[in-house]
Amino acid sequence: MKRFKKLIAIVLTGALCAAAAGCGGSQEPGAASGGGNEIQDDGRKYVIGVIPFSDTAVEQIEWNNYLQQYAGPALNIDFKFVPAPGLDAEAAVTAVEELKLAGVQGILGIVDTPAAIEKANELGVWYVRPSGLSTMADYEQVKSLPYYLGTMGPSLEDEYAAARSATEFFLAGGAKDILVFGALLGLYIPSDMHVQRFEGIRDALVEAGAVYTPPESNSVVTGPGIGEFASGASGLNITTIYGLNGYEALDATFNDRFTQAVSGKTFDTVLIGAEGSQDVNTLLNGMGIQGAKMSEVGAFTPTTKASFEAGILSFLAGKYPSSLGPGVAALMNAIDGHADVVRTADGIGPRLPAPFWTATSLEEFNEKAALDDLANPAFNKALIEQYLVRLHPEVTRESFAEFAGFGYEELKARHQ
Repeated sequence: MKRFKKLIAIVLTGALCAAAAGCGGSQEPGAASGGGNEIQDDGRKYVIGVIPFSDTAVEQIEWNNYLQQYAGPALNIDFKFVPAPGLDAEAAVTAVEELKLAGVQGILGIVDTPAAIEKANELGVWYVRPSGLSTMADYEQVKSLPYYLGTMGPSLEDEYAAARSATEFFLAGGAKDILVFGALLGLYIPSDMHVQRFEGIRDALVEAGAVYTPPESNSVVTGPGIGEFASGASGLNITTIYGLNGYEALDATFNDRFTQAVSGKTFDTVLIGAEGSQDVNTLLNGMGIQGAKMSEVGAFTPTTKASFEAGILSFLAGKYPSSLGPGVAALMNAIDGHADVVRTADGIGPRLPAPFWTATSLEEFNEKAALDDLANPAFNKALIEQYLVRLHPEVTRESFAEFAGFGYEELKARHQ
């Protein structure tokens, strides 16, 4: 019933928007919507759907704030949101159908389920994943669809490097008693992103002299866990735990396994292959274990700032609220009839890597977060408009790809 009521509401919203003239509809690939290459801002309205990965995750909330409070008003975009479909491919397809009924011209798909992308293509709606690179298997399935604009965000190599760098950071600081938290691994959920994060941690520890034994199934995705470490020549005491704390529907046994794994131990370091330093700290405190410094691969959010302030977090590799900006620009170009500046010369949706930002102190966190203030974010109106072909016909595939891959230093330079 909730889904049915949501559908009615979103259909009515779309109808009202269409009546107000300005929502527009889908365009044939390559067909311009209205004048095309005008140099002046003609006040056109865009309607873009958002399929979130979560309804409650802090990272998603920060992204939503950027879209609703900044990008929407600044760029004349009406963003329409649907409930997060989670791992349900059928729900992701339904989300695309609902957004089409609401009159969207393109979709920011934080969820990039191939079936959802195929449905968007069938309905003539542009689709981009603006938050990371899809797995190669998923990408190969949809890369040639004419309404697919590809993926933008940290690559699997970036995921690996972020977790490896965190591990090396703590080892250089004298870490000895280490808890490795493998996040989604072991939950029978394919997640190349989390595999790469764990492998970055593993390889750094092995290079330090630890001995690693993989799980019996020889797979960190479908197996019973993430394997075990022996001290070897490293002198390190390493404990492993897998799961997803706080998501009992996915891993109802996590708290029990966590208690069993850490009972009677002490830790100076916790390496987390996802978000969750405060949650893990709470669990450890409940066991009487205090003082561990932690890493996260996640996002620059108020929660991670609080972890730095509390002395819990010492290394963060993360995305940031306006990191969705290039995806927004890609959809605006496609809606204007300039998808060719985003897609490759042979008509394929690209994989455009964009780096994490990192912070190893509260001061560094604050410095970088200040560049992404909601009033003037890193990917702000001025920067995005420089890469809209209707305003700047000189934009090329190469320059757009460079824009999508801007890191902190490049963005900082463009704000000065």
